[in-house]
Order: sequence, then C-alpha cells, then structure tokens
Amino acid sequence: MIALNSEQQAAADFLHGVASVVAVPGSGKTLTMTRRIANLVDNGVAPDNILGLTFTRNAAMAMRKKLEPVLNSDSKRVTLATIHSFCYTLLRDEGIPFELLTGKNQLRFIKKILSKLKIKNVSTGIAVQEINTAQSNLITVSDLWDLYEGDPNLIKFAKIYEKYEQDKSKNLLMDFNDLLSKSYDLLCKSEDILEKYKETYRHILVDEFQDTNPAQMALINLLVGKVRNVAKITSSTSLKKLTL
Repeated sequence: MIALNSEQQAAADFLHGVASVVAVPGSGKTLTMTRRIANLVDNGVAPDNILGLTFTRNAAMAMRKKLEPVLNSDSKRVTLATIHSFCYTLLRDEGIPFELLTGKNQLRFIKKILSKLKIKNVSTGIAVQEINTAQSNLITVSDLWDLYEGDPNLIKFAKIYEKYEQDKSKNLLMDFNDLLSKSYDLLCKSEDILEKYKETYRHILVDEFQDTNPAQMALINLLVGKVRNVAKITSSTSLKKLTL
C-alpha cells in the first residue's frame, strides 16, 4: 500500500464537517480521496452512506480500483460516479421516463430544428454551444428571451432553445445537461425524495471541484443541505487540507 505524506494523511483523516483539498495534477488527489473513504468506513460510516462524485468516468473507475484492495467487497457499496451518471441513475430509480439524446443524434435533432425554424445563418455547432451554455448556467428559455430581447441577431437563439426544449419534451428526450436540471427540479419539488438522498448520502466527496458549473453546484448544494459532510478535491498549487 502506498504511504501518504503528512498533508495527504491529514486530509484522509478528516472525518466531519467541510474540507477542501487543494492540489496540483498528479499529486495524489484520487489516492487521498480513496483513503479518506476507507478511513470513513473504518470509523463506522456505512459504505452505502458515501457518495464520491468524479469529473470523468475514468476517474471513477480508477478510484474504484484503488478502493477494492482496501475495503474488499464493501467497496461495491460505495457510490462512485460522474455527476451525470449519478443523475441518470437517480432519475431512472425515481421512475422518470426518458431516452438520452447525445452525440450525433443531438446534432441531427438540432439541425432539424434549424430547418423547421428556417434559420440558415446559424451552424448546428454554434446552436449546440449556445444551448449548452444556457443550460450549464441555469438560464431558462424565458431568461434567454429576456436577455436577447431587441437584438434580432441573438433572439434567434432564444427561438432555437425554446423549440429544442419543446421537441425534447414531446419525445421524452433528455440531453446530458437535462440529467442535472431534471434531477435538481425533482429534488426541489419533492421533499420526500430529497430527504431520502440526503439521508442515504451522509458523506459527499467531489473530485475536481473547481470544474463544477453552476448547474452542478446547485445540485450538490441541494444534496448537501445545511448540515452535511462535504470533501472538495480541487486542483491548484499545493496539497493541503482546509477546514471551512
């Protein structure tokens, strides 16, 4: 087993409250986060009560691999996933019907919308970019209409966004950003469902926290609530634990 340095060990040993680990790439964030999960379990926290959110699927797989020799069969009880994967599972588990719209299918879907609206001077790629930016920043269709009101060049993006949302809804489709927003809406509307997830995930660890966008941050804040235990693994200049 790889030994942790003093600062890594201090972060791994932190149990309750809010912690932020600031580290350069390659300095052992994943290892430290893994050891902290193991330490929580060693101190009586049920593996089922731990949620580890990673930035990429590969990071989640790497963390799982590091956990297996430490927790053995209990490692499978720890939820390790990207935030999109976590939301996908949440929506499925709560019985929300949808099909995922991604990649080339999303491009074709938006291209048809541009054709329906007879908008010829906007590329599909730019339309996707504008929609993604709006969704990631929790900007609604109504917000975009207000934002671009009076600008004939930009108001077309509000028209595209509105048609995109309407057509997705009709066809029970969700894109990756919808996984976040629909999960957020569901948790906001149902106190019972929200409490269920807050009670299940008593300890939440977020890898690459600095890369979370406003939609992701809103969802994490909702899960955390007022009295939670959150560890934020971020990337900067040195590895150290900060208790906030």
